[in-house]
Amino acid sequence: MVRTDLTVLAGVGILALACLVACGLYVYWCSDRYRSRKQRPQWPMSVGWANPRTHEAPAAVEETVGTQLSQRCKTSLYRLMFGQAHDECIVFLMAASRAAAQKEATDALAAIHCMAPDEVCVYNLASFRELIDSGVSEDEDLRLFEVAWEGSNVSAWADHPLFLTDDSSLLGKWAELYADLARELATSAINRARG
Repeated sequence: MVRTDLTVLAGVGILALACLVACGLYVYWCSDRYRSRKQRPQWPMSVGWANPRTHEAPAAVEETVGTQLSQRCKTSLYRLMFGQAHDECIVFLMAASRAAAQKEATDALAAIHCMAPDEVCVYNLASFRELIDSGVSEDEDLRLFEVAWEGSNVSAWADHPLFLTDDSSLLGKWAELYADLARELATSAINRARG
């Protein structure tokens, strides 16, 4: 029984890792940095570990850990809730203003669900800055996906949000969050199985 559970957990972990790699590649290929690198001529680089004059190791390359949200996301992103209390959906979209976000979300959701716009119930509209200010996660960008808190801990994350945007950095951040959550779940299950 324990072997079966561990096999299932290993499969879930491998699947989560594969999803993270696929999302990471997608986000990387869609990034402006990748596109500009493809357009720039590549200059020859010297090969070798040490500097020939001083025989010192090169300075460490500063890497950005995780996905960074785009400037467009930081200036134009809004999140809102759609539906009833027992059946609600979190929606992300880009808009020029709060009023524009309300109208665009209402129109899009009406079209998606074949409803009249006046029947669409949207609420809890919040801008990027409001979400950052109200969140508690150490990674401020993850605060966009926080839904509930217990003290200084997040007790619920946005589950299956609707993205009415093509911003790859936002999608990448969400994929990164769920890969981390899957890893934590698998790790805790393995630790419980070990006793």
